[in-house]
Amino acid sequence: MLYERDEKVLCFHGPLIYQAKILLAEDWKGDDNHNGAVGQHYLVHYQGWKKTWDEWVPETRLLKYNEENLARQKALVDAQKAEAKVAAQAAESSGANTGTSGKRDQRKSAGSSSAGRGTKRSREATDQDDSDRRPDLKVGIPDALKVQLVDDWENVTRKEQLVPLPRKPNVREILQQYAREYRARHKNKKDVSSAVLDEVIAGLKLYFDKSLPQNLLYRLERRQYVEMRQRQGAKTTATSPANSEEASTKTRNPAKTTNTTSADPNSAPSNPTSFEMEASEIYGAEHLLRLFVNLPSIVAHSNMDAESIALLREHITGFLAFLTQERQRLFVSSYETPSVAYLRQGGL
Repeated sequence: MLYERDEKVLCFHGPLIYQAKILLAEDWKGDDNHNGAVGQHYLVHYQGWKKTWDEWVPETRLLKYNEENLARQKALVDAQKAEAKVAAQAAESSGANTGTSGKRDQRKSAGSSSAGRGTKRSREATDQDDSDRRPDLKVGIPDALKVQLVDDWENVTRKEQLVPLPRKPNVREILQQYAREYRARHKNKKDVSSAVLDEVIAGLKLYFDKSLPQNLLYRLERRQYVEMRQRQGAKTTATSPANSEEASTKTRNPAKTTNTTSADPNSAPSNPTSFEMEASEIYGAEHLLRLFVNLPSIVAHSNMDAESIALLREHITGFLAFLTQERQRLFVSSYETPSVAYLRQGGL
């Protein structure tokens, strides 16, 4: 066995690498486990995680605990943060920010016009101070949805399967369903603002449409996105995933994941036009859940103020509860296996 019991290791879990400890090591023959897997497998415990997350993993998910692999771990984290920042900037440029960011922009504009030249450093310092004071958007993923994320990652990256597209209900429809459910549940409460709810739903939809190609597609799914564009008459908006190494649920390996011309699946798409179909009309709960894993990093690079973040957090908590309750209906029951030609053309 390459790894020994009680050995400290690094282990892929979703898009990132985590410190773990080997609890057991076994050489599976295929008839001694429920899925017929063979080869060396290890029961690992992730450092700082609950025992409920202990799992058997194949040798391919493990790395030796050394400086080289620790650097690899850090590089994946840095890449995820960078991709989240790009998605946040794209969403901001389309007016995705909710809350009172407009007032902040007006204050900045007034300050810059009066201060004149030589104030760049002070403005940057002020922006940094605002970022430090801004509360984090901490999203607690329910355990049932964590299992869904792991299964999703396993299906795509390990089993080389795809979510069937287009999905029904799609992301836009799921968000609308949550809004209707929320209004029905709070119809007798005077403090419920329909305008705020609509703004949050619109913001989440826009974040999804802008984040999908860079953050929410696994490598295997990129060609599927291209083919969907071709099938829908090049109707899906967003930027190309070609420069995203493994988008996530990030998408090297739940959580990261994370479009193009007909000739080359890795080329950039033409600019969106008014008739284009958005990603939120093609994809469903599987990819929407991946967005919520990345959302804290995206919001951290936005101009949202504390009040807006608090409202967003409230609705995300409610929405995740809605996804959990409706998961049997919203998530696909089985993934599809692509053809050998698809795998070959996808560069795998």
